[in-house]
Amino acid sequence: MKQHFCLISIGTNTNRVKNIKLAQELLSFNFPQIHLGKEMDTEPIGINNPAHFTNQLAMMQTKLSIEEIRQVLKNIEIQVGRIPEDKEKGIIKMDIDLLMYDSAILKVSDLKKEFIIAGLKEFGL
Repeated sequence: MKQHFCLISIGTNTNRVKNIKLAQELLSFNFPQIHLGKEMDTEPIGINNPAHFTNQLAMMQTKLSIEEIRQVLKNIEIQVGRIPEDKEKGIIKMDIDLLMYDSAILKVSDLKKEFIIAGLKEFGL
């Protein structure tokens, strides 16, 4: 079975130290070969909450399909405490997005964000 290259973004603006650490642990458990980039403090974009974010880029290889990866990421968000009602309040306990799967760019607009550009440079991509 083929290994697939994946690029993911991680972000939280609530209980940032605790939530990012828990997400990192859960990601590492589910994807043992994950490589986590540097944590970055960023300002919010497009939400009505002035709280800064801790963001991070990660890359990994996996045999899972896009759908399987997205399900794992969604489960991790829930384990960290994400609930749908929080989003409208600007509370982001955890947001994990699959940005790339092999050569397919899944979140084109996200690749323009400063922390993602910095993370790509850090990874040499």
